[in-house]
Amino acid sequence: MSIHTVFEGSRLLTETVELLAKRQLYISVGDDFNEYKALISQCRPHQPVSLPFDTARSDMTADKGFWSVGRNPQGKIVQTQAVRLIDLQGHTLADHMEQNFRAYPPSGVPIDLDDSWYKSGPGARRMAGKVCYHGEMWINPEEGNYRGRGIVDILARFAFLTSLLQWQPDYVFGFMPRTIARRGLAEREGYMHVDPFCLSWKIEGQNKPVEGNMVYMGFEDLQHIIHVPLDLAA
Repeated sequence: MSIHTVFEGSRLLTETVELLAKRQLYISVGDDFNEYKALISQCRPHQPVSLPFDTARSDMTADKGFWSVGRNPQGKIVQTQAVRLIDLQGHTLADHMEQNFRAYPPSGVPIDLDDSWYKSGPGARRMAGKVCYHGEMWINPEEGNYRGRGIVDILARFAFLTSLLQWQPDYVFGFMPRTIARRGLAEREGYMHVDPFCLSWKIEGQNKPVEGNMVYMGFEDLQHIIHVPLDLAA
């Protein structure tokens, strides 16, 4: 990455943080996932840290990921997200997920892993190299001031810019419940591609499973989307 690109990325990241501050959301960033887990236990006890970021289940050293939390003017954590780096080591993301999809379940709900499944799409079969998994996106539903104001758009931009500056990944991907993705969340976050209907999570005690889409972007997509004007609500 050239010095010019680093400078441009840093400028865009600063502008993104300032946009959030104008909406009274103040961002803190870290790479100690034990600290993150402790914060989550306080602000989101009903929804524990998801397995890819749980230090009890994953090797989350400082060079493998970062997290951010957003606080309201009173200092209360009302928003979270996290990103982890995955080195596919010559395999495709499809290979990785076919072996490891059970390590990426929704958090806070009992999953019947035996009746859940993953089916790779064409995007996952193309993806190789350094990839970033983007997850933990949460906004406190009781904090109405942060909904419908373009907050998710800005938060995702923050994650993309930070990932680019830190790792220059070949791809960034995440999973979304299909019902939510189809209501526009994937587009609002800025994701340019999707493998639909690639996950099915069987929730214990429920007849209908939660179906998931994989959303993703390549390096060139990321370079493009970070310069696209944010379509922010008033």
